[in-house]
Amino acid sequence: MTPSRTPPALALVAVLSLTAGCLKNAPSSEPAPVREEATPPRAAEAPGAAVPSSFSCGNTQTLQFGPDIPPDFSQVSSQVDADCFAWQQFIALNWPSASMDGGVDAGFGTAGDLGAVQWQTWMDVAQVFLPDGGPPPAWGTAPQVDPACLAEAGLTRVEAKGRLALTVASKFAEQFDPSSSAQAFPFSGPAWLGAQNGTNVWYDVRISQPEFDYVVDAGLYNAANQMAQADAGVALVLPQGSFQPNSVGAIETKSAWMEVSTPTDERWNRYKLAPAVVLDPSTQKCRAATVALVGLHIIHATQSQPTLVWSTFEHVDNAPNHNADAGTTQWNFYNAQCQPRTLSVPANCSADGGATQVTVGCEPNTPPPYFIGNGCPAPSAVQVTRLTPIDKTAAEVTATVQQHLRQAYPGSVWENYLLVNTLWSTGPSPSPTKPKKAPLPFAAPTPSGSLPIANTTMETYIQQTADFGQGAKASNCIVCHASATIQGPSGIASDFSFIFGLAQGLPPANQAMIKSKRVTPAIKAGQLHPPRMRRILQ
Repeated sequence: MTPSRTPPALALVAVLSLTAGCLKNAPSSEPAPVREEATPPRAAEAPGAAVPSSFSCGNTQTLQFGPDIPPDFSQVSSQVDADCFAWQQFIALNWPSASMDGGVDAGFGTAGDLGAVQWQTWMDVAQVFLPDGGPPPAWGTAPQVDPACLAEAGLTRVEAKGRLALTVASKFAEQFDPSSSAQAFPFSGPAWLGAQNGTNVWYDVRISQPEFDYVVDAGLYNAANQMAQADAGVALVLPQGSFQPNSVGAIETKSAWMEVSTPTDERWNRYKLAPAVVLDPSTQKCRAATVALVGLHIIHATQSQPTLVWSTFEHVDNAPNHNADAGTTQWNFYNAQCQPRTLSVPANCSADGGATQVTVGCEPNTPPPYFIGNGCPAPSAVQVTRLTPIDKTAAEVTATVQQHLRQAYPGSVWENYLLVNTLWSTGPSPSPTKPKKAPLPFAAPTPSGSLPIANTTMETYIQQTADFGQGAKASNCIVCHASATIQGPSGIASDFSFIFGLAQGLPPANQAMIKSKRVTPAIKAGQLHPPRMRRILQ
């Protein structure tokens, strides 16, 4: 794997036309229009092409095509500026790794390119939080798929290099209890997502090098160490990006990948593709696959936004707006001619722990009625619609970025991705100075905390309301992440990040307490153990 590239602070200031000024306390009453003019183009790295290096966006932002990650907000005074910041992150994080390594121009979103982008070179949380609670491998260590899995997939170790190893079948699975997919949301049952092409959606979580270093240096990959730190009165606070050298801060990416059954089909020229090793959900056998990126969350801890900046993107072809004309688009997760399907399932596969026949209906955004996993049926297509239309300001910023993207990189797959929304604070709560119980406060949310924000591939079943022990609220990033805690029964907050709940190594008494508190209705009804995905990383 390739370490993330963190540029010098002065270079970043030049990239974003940012100063060391702090975030203003309140947004302007009316967002300024997105400025459409581009700066004069420079000579492209590729011969014969003219690629604009940068363009204006929002009140204060100048975005640049390249891999430099903005470390913090500065002079952001409106939602337009915040959305421009989100797009600068998206461009930088999706910059081809090959262009960063040797100066080779790999384009930006070339159709059919299977090469890794910057965030794909970061560490997978499965490498960081090991089953024995031991220290992870060094930063940049490539994931190692176990030999049995490679043999099943018909791959040599060389052929498997650079492939994503995908086993997580729900965005929420394995984030509350890594031993059981029954902890997926909704917590009482399955939450996988079946695409219209009959394949499953897989999820991947990665962290930046500053976050990785923080976890390793403090020993937070081990649950007992997390508890010891809390007992010592030391708060868990993610490193925050700032305008200092090598200070990009903690960034987490959560991606959703849809399996591609026919990679040579022209349809997939609109998607970022990647080679992968996946588990067949029914047999738990490994196979090689090509996957398409359909959703991406980016969360970033910065000095001016200690409660993090939250942005989410997805592919334009995922799902239509609810009750809107679906048109002629070949949607990934919606079929205008949907018909209910009845399946026979083993009793331990059904959501209620006893049914032997279940029906996957056509009511949009309904959680599936059965688990996938060893011995359970393959995933069925789930009907999905977007319950809250894309934010108007986000759509305007996306249109501006795409205009310049088409000029700079015609045919780029990134033209087909959109920003759903960006959540930030105009008056953020300070980071805790000592351990605090969850939920953490999130002051002055912008947009309003009453506005639902949902990615159709990752919050499919909680697009409008959610209850994470706080009472039902409008579903958004903070409603969920404010409740994130370290591993164990302490309830100590983990700075809005769920990855720390993946740590192993608690004493047996604490393990027993956790299991006693996390018994789902399906298990109570007689399900001895919910199906789970096999671990394929060594």
